[in-house]
Amino acid sequence: MVRSKPRAQPKKKPPVDDKAGPIEETLTVAPASLFSIGDTVHHPMFGDGTVKSINEDKLTITFDGNATKVIREDFVTRKK
Repeated sequence: MVRSKPRAQPKKKPPVDDKAGPIEETLTVAPASLFSIGDTVHHPMFGDGTVKSINEDKLTITFDGNATKVIREDFVTRKK
């Protein structure tokens, strides 16, 4: 009879400390948008449009031709 080598046993993990530490509350405040409602913006594919609403970093823009899109603000530039 041929005996195989004994398998190495996995190392046991140290017990988990069930005591919770202090909770640090951090307020996440969205940075102010670079755009304002009513700003005229330009998108490379959709052309020129007007900002109608702002939600975090997303702008609702009505483009020429009455197409309304929700686009992240880093995909458009402000027209001067």
